[in-house]
Amino acid sequence: MSGPNRVGFWRRMLRPLRPREPGTMPAGLILVVMVGALLVAMFLNADATLRKSNAKGDGIRNDIARTVAAVSDTFGLTGLRGSVDSALGKNTLTDIDVDELLRRQEELAAQQAADAAAEAARRVPELPAATPVSPLRLYIGGDSVVQTFGTSMQRIALGTGVFTPTLDFRIGTGLVRPDYFNWPEHLVRDVLPQNPQVLVLMFGANDSQNMTDTSGRVLTRGSDEWLTEYRRRVGSTMDLLKSPTNDRLTMWVGALPMGPGSKTPGMDRINYIYWTEALTRPWIQYFDSWPFFSNPDLTFAANLPNADGVVRGLRQKDNLHVSTVGGDRLSWAVIERIGRLVDISAGNVVPPPSQAPPASLVERSEIPPEIPGSL
Repeated sequence: MSGPNRVGFWRRMLRPLRPREPGTMPAGLILVVMVGALLVAMFLNADATLRKSNAKGDGIRNDIARTVAAVSDTFGLTGLRGSVDSALGKNTLTDIDVDELLRRQEELAAQQAADAAAEAARRVPELPAATPVSPLRLYIGGDSVVQTFGTSMQRIALGTGVFTPTLDFRIGTGLVRPDYFNWPEHLVRDVLPQNPQVLVLMFGANDSQNMTDTSGRVLTRGSDEWLTEYRRRVGSTMDLLKSPTNDRLTMWVGALPMGPGSKTPGMDRINYIYWTEALTRPWIQYFDSWPFFSNPDLTFAANLPNADGVVRGLRQKDNLHVSTVGGDRLSWAVIERIGRLVDISAGNVVPPPSQAPPASLVERSEIPPEIPGSL
């Protein structure tokens, strides 16, 4: 090699060793970095690549994708990608089966429906406004006290023009003697199928007697065992009255204070059971009848003034049943209470002062378990 040619050769060989400009990178190193980055990305996205490949159905591509996915899984690169995505708040897809997704959707829908039903059950039933064109279907039922009270209630409710009432009283009945007349069975079998929107029920006057529990054991009237069993029967009956669509309201009217000679003690104690059981069931509204038939000290009163100030007899001679005057008084009080829960303003719901209780009379906010001086 001649002199000049030899000099040119060495210049060309030594050119890569010359100092680079600051901040630059050799072209070969850049290429290596790019290839490495592509390989890392390929392994990190191995699962997604395999899903896409399977969707296209390319045999050779599938083989390559499966191999890359296997290597990625072996070295935990797929998990690393998932951790990075989770840290960045990105959604990641899985290979969950469509049937499993459907099952989860159905479970979610069922849970949402159950939650909605539970929420509805915690609310007082919402009934449509009553009008003469669309009156509320009203059922009035109970023991012998309901004979006179229910007759008044039926007449007055019909006169409002916004109720279609049905009266159903059974003398000598209650919740203590289902062997004589089974009220829960009657309500479920005969009453609820008629789809009443409002029920007015009243028991207690015939329940002051011994009863037999489900095991055949006789429970003494008023004993702790008796009260426990009676509470169970009251709660179970209330549960039977619940509408699955929460569109039925029951006014459970408390027993009246009883007077001398009535032989019906303990009405205050069973009213306490009615009230406390109704508190946990919004579809049951306890109506506290006691103040409307008692003196200011809550003892029995046979004669009291109505809203017009005239004193009238509210009870029959047995000091147990109500008179027609007492039935009218109680009926208007119950209708007023219904009107706080359902819009009945389209009807004739303003009572004559001669039939209604004084406006100052109201229900108690709490019902005591016992009232001194009561029977």
